[in-house]
Amino acid sequence: MNLNDEGIIISLKKFSDSASLMKVLTKNHGIYSGLIRLSKKSGNMGVNVPGNIININWRARLSEHLGFFNSELIKSRSSLYLNSSINLEILNSICALLDIFPEREECEEIYILANELFNNLDDIFMWPILYIKFELLFIEKMGYGLDLDSCAVNGSNKNLSWVSPKSGRAVSNEGAIGWEDRLLRLPNFFKKIDNIVSKEDLIDGLKLTEFFLNKRVYSQQAKNLPSSRMRLVEYVKNNSFTNG
Repeated sequence: MNLNDEGIIISLKKFSDSASLMKVLTKNHGIYSGLIRLSKKSGNMGVNVPGNIININWRARLSEHLGFFNSELIKSRSSLYLNSSINLEILNSICALLDIFPEREECEEIYILANELFNNLDDIFMWPILYIKFELLFIEKMGYGLDLDSCAVNGSNKNLSWVSPKSGRAVSNEGAIGWEDRLLRLPNFFKKIDNIVSKEDLIDGLKLTEFFLNKRVYSQQAKNLPSSRMRLVEYVKNNSFTNG
């Protein structure tokens, strides 16, 4: 069986003295794992690095086998992570999420958004928004999507400013009266009211996705959120972020 696609490298781990185990988020076929042979003569030194975009050929005798990769570089992003500690934290956080995503499940939207995020790491106003949206999409694709279109209390689609931690549904200002201290804030940029995003919005967004990642994703995996994400959150808290 042969598979050809483009993809983003998620991880690369030693498998043996002659091969590494590589995991790739492909555009059209979901996440695939396979072995990549180690050879200085193969010309792939520096190609198979997490975050890089590559063309891959995956082959195995049967589809359920681990298989082998041949890879060809499309775009290197190594310099982005070597020269910026926060970019490295973003990469590690995204790859940690993708590492628990079921393999060979359709996830083209995840691929597109991950690519957009990595392409905007130099945009201090854009990457935090894309990162939060990525986590929100990841939660949805794991089967635990939030319903942010109407109020869980009165059905209204106006003045939605809160999210119920119990149901994952939006709550309007009117429906939240008296319960504000038990609800999570819904960031303004989720509601697409305007193009202004404040630091408080970003922190609210990270708190929102963190809660549901813990409650609905990582609790099912018996794992904790990666330390890289905690450092990313601290970076946002300690730096200036606003586009308005």
